[in-house]
Amino acid sequence: MGEVEVKPLPELDGRPIDVRYEEGLVDSGGHPAQAATSIRRRVILLDKELKSAGPEKARVMVHELFHFVWVRLGNPKRKAWEELLRTEWNAKAKGETGWSSEWRKRELKPEDLENRSPYWREYCCEAFCDTASLIFSGPDDENNLGVKWQRGRRKWFAGNIENRKLAL
Repeated sequence: MGEVEVKPLPELDGRPIDVRYEEGLVDSGGHPAQAATSIRRRVILLDKELKSAGPEKARVMVHELFHFVWVRLGNPKRKAWEELLRTEWNAKAKGETGWSSEWRKRELKPEDLENRSPYWREYCCEAFCDTASLIFSGPDDENNLGVKWQRGRRKWFAGNIENRKLAL
């Protein structure tokens, strides 16, 4: 579903990140997860099934790497991303670029946006990482965000992320 242009991953810069494989990973909502990231420990945990998963492993790795990008993005760019998502919300845009952001979006309430609640901020981060995964590793069956909204996100990434050295 949606646009299929895959962009090259921007140059990434930072200390090494340890990638490990484990079983039984869950996300903050208690859902089974393919991966988890610890920014402070600089660790990405991948489900053992991803060891030989090819494109799926690439998609998940891009998502997880962009958690590191998100925390170093800076408040002005994070707020600009939030405003883009707020515009989508107000227009009642359906779908998301991945499951991680989709289930969080479904659970949001209007007051979460008004108060910039932790739920809203977590959704913004996951939508950023899912969108990065879509742009830099290609679409998959979890992408069900309308093409119009994908274009807006791609434009935001083109102006703020692509062709830049990104700190991890």
